Amino acid sequence: MLKNPFRNLSIRNKLFISHSLILLITVGVIYITIKVNDKRLRIEELLSRVEDIRIRSQQQNEAKQDFLLNERYSEDFFKTGYSDAIVKYSSLLKEIDADLLLINKNELSSRPEIKERILQITHQVHFQDALFGRIIDSVKQLGFGSTGLSGSLDNFTRELIRSRLINPTIVETLKRKEQQYVFMKDSKAAVEFDTLITNAIHQYANSASTLAVLNSYNNTFKRIISLENSIGLNKQKGLRSELAEQSKKTDEQVKAIIISIKKSYEKDLDKLEWIFLGLIGIVFTVGLLISYVLAVEITKPIIELNNAAKEVVATKFKDDIHPKHIDLQRSDEIGELTYNFNLAVRKIRRSVQIIQDKNNSLELKNRQLTENEIDLKKINAQKDKFLSIISHDMRAPLSSIIGFLDYYKDNFKSFSETEIDFVSSNLNAHVKKVVEMLDGLLLWARSQSGEIQTNLQPIDLAAIITDTVDILNQSATNKKITISLNLHNQLVWADKNMSAFIIRNVLSNAIKFTHEGGRIEIKTQRNKKYAFVIIKDNGVGIPEANLSKLFQDNVNFSTFGTANEKGIGLGLVLCKDFMNKQNGNIEIESSPGEGTRVNLLFPLIS
Repeated sequence: MLKNPFRNLSIRNKLFISHSLILLITVGVIYITIKVNDKRLRIEELLSRVEDIRIRSQQQNEAKQDFLLNERYSEDFFKTGYSDAIVKYSSLLKEIDADLLLINKNELSSRPEIKERILQITHQVHFQDALFGRIIDSVKQLGFGSTGLSGSLDNFTRELIRSRLINPTIVETLKRKEQQYVFMKDSKAAVEFDTLITNAIHQYANSASTLAVLNSYNNTFKRIISLENSIGLNKQKGLRSELAEQSKKTDEQVKAIIISIKKSYEKDLDKLEWIFLGLIGIVFTVGLLISYVLAVEITKPIIELNNAAKEVVATKFKDDIHPKHIDLQRSDEIGELTYNFNLAVRKIRRSVQIIQDKNNSLELKNRQLTENEIDLKKINAQKDKFLSIISHDMRAPLSSIIGFLDYYKDNFKSFSETEIDFVSSNLNAHVKKVVEMLDGLLLWARSQSGEIQTNLQPIDLAAIITDTVDILNQSATNKKITISLNLHNQLVWADKNMSAFIIRNVLSNAIKFTHEGGRIEIKTQRNKKYAFVIIKDNGVGIPEANLSKLFQDNVNFSTFGTANEKGIGLGLVLCKDFMNKQNGNIEIESSPGEGTRVNLLFPLIS
């Protein structure tokens, strides 16, 4: 009786009923989960608070130790009264009190075994605070350096020495024993101090002023001993021992309450788990039955439509849905969906061809845009590099030229021949530097744009090296640098101009970064595949961190030479580029202060 009316419902109503039932089941499960999870969260929060108290208690111990071992011996503490350790300790105490307050608000803390331990922890924490306060007061009385009792001891010894009331040797001995006790806590030194000052008091009993100072000195030292003993020279006695014992008791109470909470947590959790699992089992069984009945009634016609649609898609929309799969005369949602699906298939067939044509056109344009973007990025990077070098490296020599010209214009009538020669030499040097930079920039720009063509042919490396040395020999002579050659005739397959540029640039760098009176060695070697040109100097060397930057054209890396020579940071980049164009390679080995070795590998003629 129920089956036929349910079948006559529309899919919308069927879905509404099924979702309503599933929602009711879900709400029930969520409610149960919240109740169980709420209990678990309260227990975990309680555990977390107790763990926080234990951690902060340990941090308090560290702060106390830091104060006793470090800050109590800082004169700034006694002058300003400020201590990082005490501030940290007080802050931790406030946090512990806040945690204890939150724990007391937790309903689980009302259990007798937990409540009693929380109360004990509270008393012990504040008792420790009182003990630590007494220690701080004692430390303040002791003082350090020129403050407190320690400062008084220094005043007494200075008074004894200044007024010459007592033999300086006795004062120095007393001071040494005093410092042995104050800094090393040597009890034997305290006894020896007492013996020495007692003898001194008897020796100078007839001098009232001396006796007064010695008695004050002795009483102050005894007061320091008393305070040190009350604080505790070690952890076996005194306030430090009592403080350590209370800290240990607090930690034990925290451990005990953690164990107690965990036992209670495990006991309650087992009970809640059984209740939760039972309810979940009931809800799951009921929900499964309802879902199955509704799923069969709702999804059966949808599955049939889906299978029919798959056949249409498999044929790439060549046909509509066939009536053998779905009754096209159906008046429900499935019938409407079938009609609209067939209508869409016809439109898709018309649109697919249009989309394919447009897609082909877009792919072609996209490839063109990608290529243009790469070219634009490369051009933009070259422009930035070019402008950076012009704005930074060429400004200095141009500014110098302008300065010399302005100076010459304003004072040329009073110039001597020596001054004219000086200005002319400097103008010539700076103009050459600008021209050299421009040549390097133009060569780099041509290399980047692909204008330079590689002309590989058999060339003799020895001849190129000899010519290059002749060209740069004057620069080496000016710095008193010796260039030694050990060359062999090597025919390689390379570009003559590029090879000459590479060797000239590397040798120029070697001269640039070698100190006056240095030495440069140039030699050639070969193996089965390559001829090696090795250029080695004993100059300043290159840090390891900078070796990786030498061949990066996106990094403007240039340093001053030993005689303040300046380049544009592109020479080695061009050398690397030219070696690659000739199927060769360039390798650099260097250590700061030990010099640099450059290996140029040229392919031999087969």
